[in-house]
Amino acid sequence: MWLTKVSLSLLALAAFASAQYTGPCSTSNCGATGKVCPRGYLCVPWPSFNPAERQGCTCSYG
Repeated sequence: MWLTKVSLSLLALAAFASAQYTGPCSTSNCGATGKVCPRGYLCVPWPSFNPAERQGCTCSYG
């Protein structure tokens, strides 16, 4: 029973980690938390600009 629960948890985590990020990615609503990027910062896709590999967005300088 314990092994089944662990297996299901790992499977759910893997599915979540591989899901494409489709959330907000603008300077006034950046990432899952909806952060407002400070002046001079941009909201950029992370870790890749490729939508299929994107895991989120983050505020970045320059």
